[in-house]
This record gives sequence, structure tokens and C-alpha cells, in this order.
Amino acid sequence: MDENQIIGDVMKTTETVFKSMVFMDVKGQKYEEEIRIPNRHLTAMVGFAGAYMGLTAIHCSETFARCVGGSMLSMDFDKLSQEDVRDALGEIANMIAGHYKARLAESVHTEEQVFEQSVPSVICGEDYVTHAVTDAPRYCVLFDTDHGNFYIELALKKA
Repeated sequence: MDENQIIGDVMKTTETVFKSMVFMDVKGQKYEEEIRIPNRHLTAMVGFAGAYMGLTAIHCSETFARCVGGSMLSMDFDKLSQEDVRDALGEIANMIAGHYKARLAESVHTEEQVFEQSVPSVICGEDYVTHAVTDAPRYCVLFDTDHGNFYIELALKKA
């Protein structure tokens, strides 16, 4: 698989999940800088292992995460608890990883399981950087929406 195919699959997967679960149109572009989000922000991650190993993560501002949670739960975003926000963002990360797993299986022409996913982990705070799977190539896409920006990160390597 080449980098353009992987980036394209991340974009399509994310667009599908956001359109169907968050009712939001998103548009992505490849991003090669270090991810930095000012102020309070959240990262939801899903690790995976099997024939392929790595990590899928979504990084966004707390305001954007509240917007996602409100849309998913059909609630006013300012009435959501912190737990609601974390759960919604974790579920988005889980769905993106699951959809990507199906695309990866298609692209490597297998019906076998390409990886098993972990349960989502969510980090929230200020001024932090995530780092995982040091020897796996990292792919990142910056998405623009009417409600703010977010990043999808994929670290992926064949086991």
C-alpha cells in the first residue's frame, strides 16, 4: 500500500463515519506537522494488533468534541457531561478504526481479520503530545468543518 492510498482511505473512512454518525460534512487534507491544539483538547485512541499493528486517534478541541457528542446524542452540547463527551469521541475513534480495518482488508485482498482493536482510550488536558508505535509510519489528516478542525492520525505497520 502506498501513502496516497492510506491517506485516501483515512479520508473516506472519516467522511463516512462523520456523515452517518455525527451528521456532519468534513473535508480532509494531508497534514505533516506536529499536532498542536491550543487550550483544552481531547485525544481518543484505539490501538490494534494482528497482521497489522498500530493506532488510530482523533485529536480535537474540547469545543469540537462537545459538538460531536451533542450531535451523536441529540443533545445541546452545553448540557453534556464530561463523560458523555469522552464516550462519544471514543466511539468515533472506534468506528473510524473499524471502518479502516474493513478498507485495509479490501486493499490487501483478504477476508481474514487484519487486526483486533482495543477499547478506546481518551485523554483530555492542555499542552500534551501523544506518541505511539515508534517504528510505524505515521499518517495524519487535518479535517475542516463548519464547527472547527480536527485531526485523524494513523500509525500502521505490517506485523
